[in-house]
Amino acid sequence: MPSVGATRTLAVIIASLSLAALGLSCAVGTAADSPPATDLPTVVVTYSVLAAVVGELVGGTADVVTLIPDGQDPHDFAPSAKDVEAINNAAFVVANGLHFEEGLDVLLDKLRDADGRVFFVGEHIVGRDMAEGGDHTAGHVAGHAATDPHLWLSPGAMLEMLPALTTELGTALNTDLTAARNAVSAGLTALDTEIDDIMAQVDNCKLITGHDELGYFADRYNCELLGAVIPSSTTTSEASAGGLAALKEVIDEHDAKVVFVGLGTPQAVSAQIVKETGVRLVELSTHVMGSVTSYADFMRLVANQLADALK
Repeated sequence: MPSVGATRTLAVIIASLSLAALGLSCAVGTAADSPPATDLPTVVVTYSVLAAVVGELVGGTADVVTLIPDGQDPHDFAPSAKDVEAINNAAFVVANGLHFEEGLDVLLDKLRDADGRVFFVGEHIVGRDMAEGGDHTAGHVAGHAATDPHLWLSPGAMLEMLPALTTELGTALNTDLTAARNAVSAGLTALDTEIDDIMAQVDNCKLITGHDELGYFADRYNCELLGAVIPSSTTTSEASAGGLAALKEVIDEHDAKVVFVGLGTPQAVSAQIVKETGVRLVELSTHVMGSVTSYADFMRLVANQLADALK
């Protein structure tokens, strides 16, 4: 990555101007809302952070509808009849695909097998293999739960999947998204550099999290994952007594001061860890957009919260 401050600043300015010129934003609404009052085709995206990226790419060529309400844990979401209808009526559907939206796996697989209107982001990145601790090319196949699904927490992963998403979305919407892709790509590249600068302020980035969710971020920005309250990629798993005992040993060994918790982290267990180890809990919004409206702002917030807590 560039090391000269002026180059980085220029990249950020150019990307920001490009996005502003396109008037890009996350769209939108949810499947539970009334249908958009336009004649534009609808693109359904399973969760809000991914929808923010898709919204930037399609601009005003489609209505982007977020399926899973912000604030609900995507790991344990179950679709309503209206959600199923929204998916079936969409011009295109974008999903994580790595067993992240567990309650949608069967529905989305059937839809893609029927007419191919589903894009699984996880098929178009180099995935983090949780079983072996190494990387492999991800795929939406049997056993795909072994691949870390938290891919949106790295702008690099978003850059990886962007060309394929642009092609498939453009075909589905019958429009050329090349200019939008170039602007989004420039924005993601500048964001990647910006986050690298933020995390460079941390001398020793060691992370303990609510569940195993920051792997892509850690790999991208030279952090070490020490452990998790729920040592799993999904919050539908549970903390165990043995796992918590091991985590306390890790906290003592590394003199860890902070545990980063978020959506799906059991509060009672977190409180117990605080009581027994004296660590401080810092809440991260890693799965939902919350009060921000762009992917860049979402990632800046995550990075700044991590850096500020670890300095």
